[in-house]
Amino acid sequence: MPYPANVTDQVYRYDGSFQGFLCCIFESFSRREIPAGVWPPERGQITFYGSRDIATDPVQARRVAAGLRRLGTEVRERVVRGFLSCNPEKEMILLRFVRLCFNLGPGAARMTGDPDVCAAFDLERSVNNEAAKYVEFIRFEQRGTLLGTQIHPQNSILPLLRSHFCSRLPDEDFLIYDATHGVAMLRQKGQVRYLAMERYDGGSGQEELNWQELWKRFFDALTIEERRNEQGQRNHAPKRYWQDMCEMYPRKF
Repeated sequence: MPYPANVTDQVYRYDGSFQGFLCCIFESFSRREIPAGVWPPERGQITFYGSRDIATDPVQARRVAAGLRRLGTEVRERVVRGFLSCNPEKEMILLRFVRLCFNLGPGAARMTGDPDVCAAFDLERSVNNEAAKYVEFIRFEQRGTLLGTQIHPQNSILPLLRSHFCSRLPDEDFLIYDATHGVAMLRQKGQVRYLAMERYDGGSGQEELNWQELWKRFFDALTIEERRNEQGQRNHAPKRYWQDMCEMYPRKF
């Protein structure tokens, strides 16, 4: 059945969590309205619209999550991954997308001519593409008893890196620090945790520096000067990734 809704001049304010966002979707359906915006705490308080605080209710969040599961993997994954985006309008994009899918069914996710579907697809694609790049470009170093690395992603991609590196490094403890968002993913003794961190102290021991130098020499040895194509290199490894790739920054010794 269709879910008619009126566009309002109210802004939903929520706690920034995914559960909180699901409660915003619940509020939208229960009030039969589409808000003027859905804002996390970092959006500040200044607005020309009225605002409504949306409490995070686990029961409501579970009901919406169950509805997304019924709509199928394609819809659910687009919402979950789209929520990891750095786009400041992601909440409104995803809320409109979810309402359309509940109205028309899971097939609505493939209506790429619809602006709401197209916008949600772009969110998911941007997040997936960045995660795929970091799977290729992450460089671990030895930090005491575990492997560590620092990255500077635009989107909150740590959850998408979890499966790959846990399966790729099944017997290793490791830490991936997202310096952009101040969050680290720590895998230790087979358990994964997400921790708030302010900074990352890289490996500075001589053995680690020696390994980095060997990697740089290997990188240089593979280079064929006559075929050097800096534009092609930047297309495959954009410069914003270089700061986290030891072969691309100046030698330490």
